[in-house]
Amino acid sequence: MRHKKIFLFDLDGTLYLGGRVLPGAVELVHWLRKQGHGVFFFTNNSSRSLNDYVHKLKGMKFGARPSEIVMSTHTLISFLHKKRWKNIFLLGTPSMESMLKRSGIRHRKSDRPQAVVVGFDKTITYEKLLSAARWIDQGVPFVVTHPDYFCPTEKGPEPDCGAMAKLLEFTTGKMPLITLGKPHRSMIEEVFRRLNRKISKNEFLLIGDRLQTDIQMARNAGIDSLLVLTGETKRGGLDKRMRSAKLRPRWILPSVKALLEVLRNN
Repeated sequence: MRHKKIFLFDLDGTLYLGGRVLPGAVELVHWLRKQGHGVFFFTNNSSRSLNDYVHKLKGMKFGARPSEIVMSTHTLISFLHKKRWKNIFLLGTPSMESMLKRSGIRHRKSDRPQAVVVGFDKTITYEKLLSAARWIDQGVPFVVTHPDYFCPTEKGPEPDCGAMAKLLEFTTGKMPLITLGKPHRSMIEEVFRRLNRKISKNEFLLIGDRLQTDIQMARNAGIDSLLVLTGETKRGGLDKRMRSAKLRPRWILPSVKALLEVLRNN
């Protein structure tokens, strides 16, 4: 672990839970920066904008710069630009819409779109779902920002992007063209692009709390991973879950606080 130079952190369940910062998280991030290591923050949550996350992480004392935050929306924007799709129908929040608009991608309510984009839309209405379903039924491809069926919160699970996409899939009989975000390797490829320098994959470490998204993404990108047990994944039944998923992280620790202790002692 002492050879790692770039640390990629999942957010909710790893560094914080809802609005509560987990013990040792802020200290770990600042210690890594003092050692000259790169730090990046990963989130599948497409309901917020980049600025929302900058302010959130600043308020939690992490002090993240925009260039350190990688969102599923970033990979969506890269994908749409590659396809040269600038006019879409969006199931997304105003924050997501504003982020897309700044990148030159427009939400069209009436004109036939080049794609239907399904994000984590906390402002969803039946009218929006109906419009999306009708465009998809007419052959417009649809793209999903991330596969999460629910978003864990302190009050319980909230229906997330993957659940909304499944509703449209069952309604239309059509599958998404692509589902981005974790565990798709494109999120880590976004970090490679931002670094603008050669660095070995052996120098990367991804830290997260979910096997099927965080740890799977690390495997898909060919980098090492560390599973913490402060979020979705708990110690009970873990070995069975790893065997079932045929997925095992390089390391398992109870928390990021434990990671800080390990790194300091190495």
